[in-house]
Amino acid sequence: MKRLFTAIFFAPFFWACADTDSAGATSETTNGIAITVVNASSMPIANARVTLYSKENLSVLGTTKSDTAGIAQFDALDSTSAANNVFVEGIAGEDSSLMAWAPLDTHQTEISLLPSASLTVRTGATQADYATLFDALALDSTPYSAIRSGGEYTFAHVPAGLFNVVAGDSLIATVKLDSGTTADTLFRIPDITREFVFEDFDDGDSLNNLAKVYPNYGWYFTTVGKAKFTRPDSTTGFTGALENETRGKYLSVRYEISDSSYVMLGTHLGLDTGYYDISRLTAIRIKVRGDCKFYVALEHYKEISDNTFRKALWKAEANEDWREFVFRPGEEALRDESYQVHFSEIATEIGFFSIFIRSGTNLQIDDIVFEGMDSI
Repeated sequence: MKRLFTAIFFAPFFWACADTDSAGATSETTNGIAITVVNASSMPIANARVTLYSKENLSVLGTTKSDTAGIAQFDALDSTSAANNVFVEGIAGEDSSLMAWAPLDTHQTEISLLPSASLTVRTGATQADYATLFDALALDSTPYSAIRSGGEYTFAHVPAGLFNVVAGDSLIATVKLDSGTTADTLFRIPDITREFVFEDFDDGDSLNNLAKVYPNYGWYFTTVGKAKFTRPDSTTGFTGALENETRGKYLSVRYEISDSSYVMLGTHLGLDTGYYDISRLTAIRIKVRGDCKFYVALEHYKEISDNTFRKALWKAEANEDWREFVFRPGEEALRDESYQVHFSEIATEIGFFSIFIRSGTNLQIDDIVFEGMDSI
């Protein structure tokens, strides 16, 4: 039963983050260098690990821990020889939750540890191309590196700051990381990165971009329980849900829900019994804005019961700012009673792309891209 429906160059895209305070501070003493370690509220941090590195070759010059007053003492070094030649690193908390990295500044007295950031760099490469990728990436002039896992590199805990991402001596990109943020982005490699723009809404019709090759019914809107769409309404259809700004067209829905009701929108990949092998998929990325929790699903083509299908499902939460979410196979939510399964179980027979919404009042959607494949 079909659902109801209406009518490289190496140049990764990193998003800008807010400036962070520079770390790295010392006070000169007669017996070496003393560094006071504090948190964002300028409160001393005890038992923080403080390490000094040579700028010349990143060799470790000394490591110590801060005392109860937050002071880390390096007796074997003097501030005159260390000036302009040393990096200072501070780490505290479980899993390096607080960090700092910066040139040593002998005119300051404190080093402020801020929530660490993480960075994942995706390549959009298929398994057949993994062997052509770099084995590792690094943040230049730091001890931080990431080993390739599949087609991705993850820096799990790094300090906030501005860094050059390098592979050996080659500059890949420059990234600015705000404290406490998780950056997840794609850098494109000529003839390696695979992307299929499944939908960007710019053509203004109700058909996803796959319809340019394979016929399908396009986008549909469905309600369950005491729920209703207020945009689009029955008089305007799909075009009534499109907004047009300088960014181009995007889908904008508004709705009313209560109790256990919900709304969903989605699109067939093909016709009634059509299905497609998208097992090469490495990630779905989608830009959203709104005030709700939502669920993105790839659903099997075969109906289990009335309008019910097995699905690989990912969940997220939108807010008033546009944000790009990345959903990966292997990170889907599993729930037997809702027929939520591993992507690998249904990847060769996908019939629907769906979005379920169970809270809030609105959701805007743009730029749905399948990574790891440039065609379906």
